[in-house]
Amino acid sequence: MGALDLTVKVSNVSPKTSRADLIFFFSYCGTVDEIQLQRDGDQSQTALVTFRQPYAFETALLLSGAPILDRSVRILPAGNWKDIPVD
Repeated sequence: MGALDLTVKVSNVSPKTSRADLIFFFSYCGTVDEIQLQRDGDQSQTALVTFRQPYAFETALLLSGAPILDRSVRILPAGNWKDIPVD
């Protein structure tokens, strides 16, 4: 059994959003180990946020739809999660 992937993918991130903004937003979930920001052109960014604790990862997923600066973001597991229930 491999290590747990505790990384979430955050999409629709405003280009105005900094690493510090993301650290502040996700610090309420638990300890953030790493943040990678990737530009998706001029209008958006994607962030990969890795947590230290499983509960922090799970809490972050609950924040999907919350605003960061001027946009509502979508937060999903970054790994290969085939068994996520679809409502």
